[in-house]
Amino acid sequence: MALTAMAGIVMIGASGIAGASAAGLAHRAPAHAHFQRCPRAILPLSPDGVARAADRALAEAARLYRGLNTRGALVEASDRSAFAGVRGQQVTRRCGKKVAARTVVVQMLFPRELPSASLSQAVVWVGRFPHGFRVWFKAH
Repeated sequence: MALTAMAGIVMIGASGIAGASAAGLAHRAPAHAHFQRCPRAILPLSPDGVARAADRALAEAARLYRGLNTRGALVEASDRSAFAGVRGQQVTRRCGKKVAARTVVVQMLFPRELPSASLSQAVVWVGRFPHGFRVWFKAH
């Protein structure tokens, strides 16, 4: 009997937390990246493309993730999509092999948003375009 009552309390508490989180996150939803579809003008990556893509992701983080504290953002990983595991496979599935071969998957950490696992992590897809590197999709 006591176990049943405790389970009920936990369920009420969990739903209250979930409801509060959803309401709290609504105003913190990140802004959209440059494109909503696969880019056509994406160019092959340069030899320093992975590093430049990471730099571009950090430079655009505050604009892309408005409402989040991105100060002190760090790049946790920056890889050509072929070497980015599941995240890289997402690029291929969404846009095909050509775009995937020209895309860098950059994973960032926003330390000031910790301990929230979701708010403190970001994943963007970056490519080289006629006017330089830029984020073309936010995966998380």
